[in-house]
Amino acid sequence: MSRIVFENQQPVADFDPGRADVACFVGLVRATGASLPQNLQDWLQAQGWLDGPFARPLDQLADVPIPIETWPGFTTLFDPGGSGSSFGTDYLAAAVRTFFAQGGKRCYVVRMDNPLAPSDDAAAKLAKLLPDLSQQAGDRKSWHGVAHLGGLPDASFLLLPDLPALLASQAPGVLGEVPSAPSAPEQFVECSQADLTAQQFRVFAAPAPRLAVADYAEWAHAIRTILQFLSNGSFREVQFVAAMPLPQDANPDIQDVMATQFREVTGLIGSISSAFLQLSYPWLKTSGSHVLLESLEPPDGALAGILARNALTRGTFTSAVKVTPAEIFDVWPRLPAEETRVPTNVPVWDNHSIKPLIERLSLFGFTPSGLRLLSDVTTYPGEDYRPARVNRLVAVVSRAARRLGEEIVFDNNGPRLWARVRSSLQQLMTRLWRLNALEGASVREAFSVLCDRSSMSQNDLDNGRLIAQVSFTAAATIELIHVTLALSTSGASAQAIAAALTEAA
Repeated sequence: MSRIVFENQQPVADFDPGRADVACFVGLVRATGASLPQNLQDWLQAQGWLDGPFARPLDQLADVPIPIETWPGFTTLFDPGGSGSSFGTDYLAAAVRTFFAQGGKRCYVVRMDNPLAPSDDAAAKLAKLLPDLSQQAGDRKSWHGVAHLGGLPDASFLLLPDLPALLASQAPGVLGEVPSAPSAPEQFVECSQADLTAQQFRVFAAPAPRLAVADYAEWAHAIRTILQFLSNGSFREVQFVAAMPLPQDANPDIQDVMATQFREVTGLIGSISSAFLQLSYPWLKTSGSHVLLESLEPPDGALAGILARNALTRGTFTSAVKVTPAEIFDVWPRLPAEETRVPTNVPVWDNHSIKPLIERLSLFGFTPSGLRLLSDVTTYPGEDYRPARVNRLVAVVSRAARRLGEEIVFDNNGPRLWARVRSSLQQLMTRLWRLNALEGASVREAFSVLCDRSSMSQNDLDNGRLIAQVSFTAAATIELIHVTLALSTSGASAQAIAAALTEAA
């Protein structure tokens, strides 16, 4: 025996629905073909993916969620991009790398196919990613692509980094020849100092995916499909983080592409306005983006990583603009100043106001302190849910209510149960108030919780429904938020969570 090697494999962490920092990446990436570590095999076995009625072949890790907790863990199972067979479209790999570089600690990767090549059918690959709206979210047999969220209760962010490339009408270009595999057998040769050369990085100078106006319409349709799935499947706690695609421009040398065409396509944002959608822009140059077309990386992976680090260090209910990005050294295109600052002469926006991009997209840009995230907003048209931290705060309350509902679903519906629910929700809201997530000089001013006969009708009681009403004012908002939490205690663990907004009196 020449040596002993100890491999310390920690078990894969189980689901923790209370987390608010876990991302789910669905898209295109190559599998390395490496054997699965034992801890990952045990996790897949526990989730029913290795045997049983839902087992799927795992030789290429296709269409099954794989938990990843480090970038080296990702590269063990998946190609990090920039290989000889790459066409510079390894966007999922780049997004995962940036997610961990920005401070993310856990994600899931759902591999649906290899990255897009010039000869591929982009529409067929896109169809693999999108959910089937005719299927029920609870039907495990229908879990493909985005639908795998049905089995990932701790996922807070959903990303599809390949969307811009799949929806560009022009196939990705290739600069130069793809190196072929050597035909001669390997052999050892004597080397000399003169043979030592610096490592050469392969750079894809061909243009990154750019969308025409018609392409943006197809992109908006894909976004709406995903948002509808999130709504129909009761994924109230999941935020869809996507990259705003680059627009085509007659002169690619012009840095200011915020011209008439871009103004036209950004009008599509109105058709996909949602508190559950966060669009990021512009595209980024990072320490790892040289393996991508034009060395440009979609910004959704970086934004998700920043949001994850913000959740872990400052609280997901705070704005992420104070988190300093890592490994990002440039953006493209450079946006005009009027798009990156909030006008001071418009005190209140209405739903039809023409807002600058900083009010509609989560922008990256330069500041006197360096490159920063300039805005942390959703595409919601009004002011109440436009700050993304407000929607994340409601998600925290919803997650806590869901966990509480799963614990009490078989309890008798009566005053004792109502008191338990009321006490649990009051403790949660008090903790959020102490963390400065809520406005108010006292808990009485910050929130109220109802769970008694005033929040339930006799019809609700006769049908075994428990309804709790939580009202609170999020920090630095002008709205009072009412969240109605409904639990059916008839034997099925099902919670219907709805949020409604009304103006504060």
